[in-house]
Amino acid sequence: MKEKNLKVLYTTNLNQFKFIDTNRKITNPRSQKRIQQIAESMKANGVLPIPVIVTSRLYIVDGQHRIEAAKLAGLGVYYIIDEKIPNSERGVFLAAQLINKFSQNWGKADYIHGFAKQGNQNYQILENFSEKYPMFSLTERIMLLMNSGSRSVDKADFSDGKFEIGSIRKAEQWANHLLELKPYFEKYYTKAIFVRAFIKVVSNKKEFVFEEFLHKVKLRPNMLVASGTIEQYVEMIESIYNYKRSNKVNLRF
Repeated sequence: MKEKNLKVLYTTNLNQFKFIDTNRKITNPRSQKRIQQIAESMKANGVLPIPVIVTSRLYIVDGQHRIEAAKLAGLGVYYIIDEKIPNSERGVFLAAQLINKFSQNWGKADYIHGFAKQGNQNYQILENFSEKYPMFSLTERIMLLMNSGSRSVDKADFSDGKFEIGSIRKAEQWANHLLELKPYFEKYYTKAIFVRAFIKVVSNKKEFVFEEFLHKVKLRPNMLVASGTIEQYVEMIESIYNYKRSNKVNLRF
């Protein structure tokens, strides 16, 4: 059956468009800044020529920022009604996911939000873990939950909902251990290469006892120094751990 041509429409009645929970969040500072930038551009140059995509019930699939910017600019938007997109949270998310899969518009946080809202437990756990440990970057939170300092999730798999966590208990334990180092290494305990080095040690070396390491740190906090690579940080952790130890432990790989 031949598909109907999608018509580009125009309206200034922006309140008719509806937002849906599974679509990307636009209340964060980054999105609000982008909305302001788009609004300023619209004030200077007029209505954006790129149409917003909506469902038959006017749920916004693609173009949330544009609609909010148009409200600020006091202008309308061009839009397309795609009746093939289901009027459901999952339907809107999948359509938005497909539109943005190969663009730079959507980041990992958008996929986390969408899959978590749909009940995907791995993404719900990641969302909750992110709220509990915001001091670590998203990449390091993912590595903590995957219980690996050398492996991260493939971007395509992540955007397809295939992210899987390892042990939550280990992830929280390791994150809490890193927090215990804050008083002695405040500027660097959340730095990516230090976190990755720490995860590599605790995930691969069963003989490593954190309580012993922390005790040595308290004895000689000046041994914690900023380094330029993961390997250098691993060597530093090994050096601190073996301080006054008769049976030295090799923590390198």
